[in-house]
Amino acid sequence: MSSSWSAEISAVFRKELRSELRGKSGIMTAGLFSLGTVVAVAFASFSKSLSGTYAAGLYWVALLFAAVLTMPRTFLVEEEQGTGDLLRLMARPHAVFWGKALFNFAQMLLTSAVLAWMFVLLVRVPVHVPWLLGVCLIGSSATLAAGVTLSGALVAQAANRAALAAAVALPLLLPLVALGVSGVRVALGDGQIAGGVGAGLGLVCYGIASFAIGPYLFAAVWKS
Repeated sequence: MSSSWSAEISAVFRKELRSELRGKSGIMTAGLFSLGTVVAVAFASFSKSLSGTYAAGLYWVALLFAAVLTMPRTFLVEEEQGTGDLLRLMARPHAVFWGKALFNFAQMLLTSAVLAWMFVLLVRVPVHVPWLLGVCLIGSSATLAAGVTLSGALVAQAANRAALAAAVALPLLLPLVALGVSGVRVALGDGQIAGGVGAGLGLVCYGIASFAIGPYLFAAVWKS
């Protein structure tokens, strides 16, 4: 049974990876949106030095919208291409969720790391606590992956899928934004380290809870 689960999850993950490598729609969308945001912020702050708090807020605006624009497509494309029914027959709901969520986690981790690097390079924001920034990026990427993947599944068969996916995902992710800004601002030099550590641990716990609860919620709607 365990080998069957791992085989199904691995198959779904490989399917998503190959589809993305062929089309590159998610990578291109996230990359262009992130680059445009960072360049706009860099021009706006060309002669000024942004505080860690403002930089963290702007960073999270870019990260949140990049996630909402790209990750729901892992389910929306299934319905657009007519492969959703085949996937329902070939794999169990929990394996489908894990495979797609893990792919989204890898994609979101790459996006968040590249976005942070561009912020540091172009906006000239110094990182005072690198390990805390890393913890925040990992925790936020996991939570974004699980939450947005579930949101995409909930609206996959609706008429206006893309807009509904963003509308469903945002309320789920508002607590994440609060924790993310609190942790990243400390990593960039604003605030007390204890508060930043608490926010970073909160992000990691939020991500673990999202991956633990997500498959059961997903299974309730995927077969319907």
